[in-house]
Amino acid sequence: MSKKPSDSKNISFELHKRVSDFIEDEDNNGEKCSNSEFAKRVGVNKSVISNIVNYGIIPTVPSLIKIADYENVSLSYLLGKTNKSEFEKSEHPTTFHCRVLELLKEQGVKFSTITNQCSFSRNSLHVWLKRKNLPSVDYLFELAKAFKVSPDYLLGRTDYKERNS
Repeated sequence: MSKKPSDSKNISFELHKRVSDFIEDEDNNGEKCSNSEFAKRVGVNKSVISNIVNYGIIPTVPSLIKIADYENVSLSYLLGKTNKSEFEKSEHPTTFHCRVLELLKEQGVKFSTITNQCSFSRNSLHVWLKRKNLPSVDYLFELAKAFKVSPDYLLGRTDYKERNS
């Protein structure tokens, strides 16, 4: 269905470091929080946290969102693309699908105009919107760059459009 980005990485030392630091900073009644306990607090499977901490494996976008929401940070910060940890959640969160359609209308562009700047096909964007799926991390960042907004704005997590990466 779509081409794999040439700079795609499934491993992130920065994500590994940030999540490890978050876990270390968690207090579990005076004891260090375990990976399993942190996963439970965040609302993801313990294997997601284990894979991040042990191998730096980047999980799915929904899992990244849960971690970022729990820690109140941007995806760009979580993935080490910025050192700016300040993040302001949207008072009226929306969905990726609504935000993409809003941006297309607001910018007066067609699907093809945006997807021509990305390594995925125009059909991929149609499928994500129709099925209410989220793209991979790589594609999410490509799409945010094409729209000239932050990935968190594109996901509807914040009302601030500025890009952090």
